[in-house]
Amino acid sequence: MRRIPVFFLAVSVVFAAIPAAGEDAAPPFRVQRVSDRVLVFTELSPWESNHVVIVGADGLVLVDPGHTALMGRLIREAVADELGRDRFAYVIDTHGHWGHTWGNAGFPEALVIGHEQASRTIEADRVNLERRAEFIRGQLEQTQLRLDGLDAASEEARDVRIERDHFDRIARGLGESGFTVQPPRLTFSDRLSLDLGDLTLEISFLGRGHSQSDIVVLIPEEKVLLMGCFFLERGPLPVFGTQTVLDPDRWLEVLDLVLENEAGLEHVVLGQHTVWPRDRLVVMRDYMAGLWSEVKALEAEGVDFETGMDRLPLPAELDFIRQAGASEEDLVGYHRFEATALWRQLKESAAAKVEQAINEGGPGAGLALYREIVGRNDTEVYFDENEFNLLGYRFLGQERVDEAIAVFQINVDHFPDSWNVYDSLGEAYAVKGDTARAIELYRRSVELNPDNTNGVQAIERLGSEVPAAPAEG
Repeated sequence: MRRIPVFFLAVSVVFAAIPAAGEDAAPPFRVQRVSDRVLVFTELSPWESNHVVIVGADGLVLVDPGHTALMGRLIREAVADELGRDRFAYVIDTHGHWGHTWGNAGFPEALVIGHEQASRTIEADRVNLERRAEFIRGQLEQTQLRLDGLDAASEEARDVRIERDHFDRIARGLGESGFTVQPPRLTFSDRLSLDLGDLTLEISFLGRGHSQSDIVVLIPEEKVLLMGCFFLERGPLPVFGTQTVLDPDRWLEVLDLVLENEAGLEHVVLGQHTVWPRDRLVVMRDYMAGLWSEVKALEAEGVDFETGMDRLPLPAELDFIRQAGASEEDLVGYHRFEATALWRQLKESAAAKVEQAINEGGPGAGLALYREIVGRNDTEVYFDENEFNLLGYRFLGQERVDEAIAVFQINVDHFPDSWNVYDSLGEAYAVKGDTARAIELYRRSVELNPDNTNGVQAIERLGSEVPAAPAEG
């Protein structure tokens, strides 16, 4: 993915002498020394994950160990090259997503720390290992095919080669014999202080935002804050609030405490891509506070969302995103996305209500509730395609196939022009063993989106022909 840097920091940047990826080679890292005792190892891959190493008197700490034990070993090797030591006292998971935590298994000597919800998320996600490995192998195959069609000396081929090597590392890591998913062994619910002898790590639950378990790690002595993926940069856009249920009041409480001492913070390390200066976090805290206050005021007035958006102009705080290269269309879309996420905190989620109905009365009860909500045109309930898709896959991961089919069917009924809803329902029917229905749905998905490679592969795997693309006229 092409990225536009938001700004430049005056930090020391060196490139670790690590060879290109391969069977026994480590990936290249960009190493940033944001302070004497805090180093950021950024994997040079499409994810650009930041793995932070803290050098304390009582041992090394790694924050976010990557996607597999294999990745953990590569981080360990890079740290050894940089510091001359590679044994860790602690590993800290900033949230529960697999791409940042399944590397826990690569550090058996360390005590792994995380929020209690991160532990539950990781534990529940272990059932998806084989499905995820299959998906990554498919991505690797597709990327290799793209690479084979390029001039090996071109810049595009170089970028695709980096992407290919990235998927190759994940595929090999997920497929390693004996690989197991390991949740944190020390968990907390609110705050935790970790004494490293000469450094103190002040760990706080930030609230539900990017995940259900986002935490921040403040290192007062180094004036550094680690934020995980709470702000997930998509190009120049610092996206936040992607969960269904959010904790904006908690976000603001924690960030206010972090920022109250103006001289107490200099660098803010994100979970991917970037290190921010303090003033960038101040801008984002002010933007979130202002937007949340305005959304609540509009709801109190009884203003509907579309009318309310007309009264929520782009604030001046977002000029830095425009200056970083975002188009006006992207900026307006970003502002609308975040306003929508906060507005929904004052409404009810249709997906959550359907989930409860299914858990209490089975798939039929969920379908009946959906029809009831639609029939009464309930403006206090909102429908989100992605929420229903995630719910369906949660049921599928729990081997509750009929429940998953009911949820995916609701998505098809409510969002009939979306290619992805047919793809998901097709997958559920394939798992159920209804090949004819699965093929029918996958074919509809590919008709709506001929670039849906997952659908094309599924049709071929199920033994049918891929529908021809419509003729251009």
